[in-house]
Amino acid sequence: MEPEELKEKLAGVNCVMVTPFKEDYSLDEDGLRTNTRFLTKNGVNVLIPAGSTGEFWSLTPEEHKRVIKIVVDEARGKSIVVAGTAHSGTKLTVELSQYAEKVGADGVMIVPPYYQKPTIEGIYEHYKTVAESIKIGIVIYNNPWTSKITIRTDLMERLAKIPNIVAVKETSGDLRLAFRLINRLKDRLTFLAGAEILAPFYYMLGAKGHVTATANFAPQISKDLYDAAKEKNWEKMNNVYSILAPYFEFVERLTEKKNGTMYISIAKEAMKMLNLPGWPPRKPLLPLTEEERKELKEILKKMGLLQGQ
Repeated sequence: MEPEELKEKLAGVNCVMVTPFKEDYSLDEDGLRTNTRFLTKNGVNVLIPAGSTGEFWSLTPEEHKRVIKIVVDEARGKSIVVAGTAHSGTKLTVELSQYAEKVGADGVMIVPPYYQKPTIEGIYEHYKTVAESIKIGIVIYNNPWTSKITIRTDLMERLAKIPNIVAVKETSGDLRLAFRLINRLKDRLTFLAGAEILAPFYYMLGAKGHVTATANFAPQISKDLYDAAKEKNWEKMNNVYSILAPYFEFVERLTEKKNGTMYISIAKEAMKMLNLPGWPPRKPLLPLTEEERKELKEILKKMGLLQGQ
């Protein structure tokens, strides 16, 4: 897919996929195929394998590539695939991005290099080098929580001039920054709300779609949220959001209580309850306690996802 075409089609529900493992923590390839078919059948517009929710940082290079290829093969002609190809260094980011292009991904999503904090010029050169190494489109993942870097307006304007950089997954949580970015660059880049908990606010600012982990097990609710936003029916959007709110509150509360990443473990527990492949999370992430599972189960019932169990 040409970058300009990807830019136009990056809208609606963008599901950042979990990577299912077996009980021995090896890659569950059959489970990944099942999940991909589930998402394409339920009309999810964009699939993002090997992203943060996909635990890309715990995958070997071989597993990372395998995840991308399986999703591309299963989704071909049904959903757009934007593969997560981020790495802490430019060389491996290039390698993974070239591989994604080779096997047929429509685009790649890349968070700034992490662990070491590069300079602004280093970030620019990172994206420029990757962009020059491939022909497919690039989605910038602006997420200071994981990369410790916020791409601000001046740098984003420079990056937007690189021909195959076509979109931004905006996860800074800074609505003032989001407004400036969208207002200045909406004609050059497609903006996606970087997390479903932020989606209503970003849609009102002009985002074209949102990235979601809950679509792994509740794609229809995510679609309903997007449909309401597309109609600019803010009351309806708020009503849909209220269905998701108890789940978001649970994720936030456990994250704060345990002082660590919990949304992946929670999403995988939800998938297990709904008979979808996903569980377990790979260490150092840990599963929920029995008491936490009970609370999650009640939340899924309230969301209308579990009936009479």
